Amino acid sequence: MRITYLGHACFLIEGKQKSVVTDPFKDIGYDLKRVKADYCTISHSHFDHNNIDGVDATTIIDKSHPEFLAIDTYHDERLGSLRGKNTVFKFMIDGISFCHLGDLGEFFSQDLVEEIGEVDVLFIPVGGKYTIDGKEAVKYANAISAKITVPMHYLTPSSQIDVSDASVFLKRMAGVEHVDNSIEIDDYLDREERSVLVFNTDDL
Repeated sequence: MRITYLGHACFLIEGKQKSVVTDPFKDIGYDLKRVKADYCTISHSHFDHNNIDGVDATTIIDKSHPEFLAIDTYHDERLGSLRGKNTVFKFMIDGISFCHLGDLGEFFSQDLVEEIGEVDVLFIPVGGKYTIDGKEAVKYANAISAKITVPMHYLTPSSQIDVSDASVFLKRMAGVEHVDNSIEIDDYLDREERSVLVFNTDDL
């Protein structure tokens, strides 16, 4: 099972059964690497998450689908009055469960954690302003307790979005490891301890 970070909230997940790309972006500083995938998930309609023309995907997923659990959430802490709704997607590839939180912006919710359920790999925004910030992300990450947690949607030297870096989140999490831009995750899934994987963004 391979995960490649394309920048911002966009990942390519490649398994034997299918491949999924999440939240393709445009106009944020990164150059989106054009990839092919069976499915493309879109958490909401903002330009930095819905650039379907930037990827080659057979099926676009923006709501409930037989192979994808879509959970309605809010893009902000005021029940969507600032930035509308956001969709959290949970799906399986080769028996491994993935959850992509999109631009989750609402304060910590145990109800949401229970609706998400058990997760092997969690993609979580940590940059704040438009999403939950690092401190709120720690609450969600620890409650969901995925085998692998991957921070996303944070400031890097290549990005041009007005959010914070990942430092607040990373300082409060155990098992932090910096990894290459594209990795096989099988060994991390076999570990007894949880891992927080920070993907390299130098070449994005």
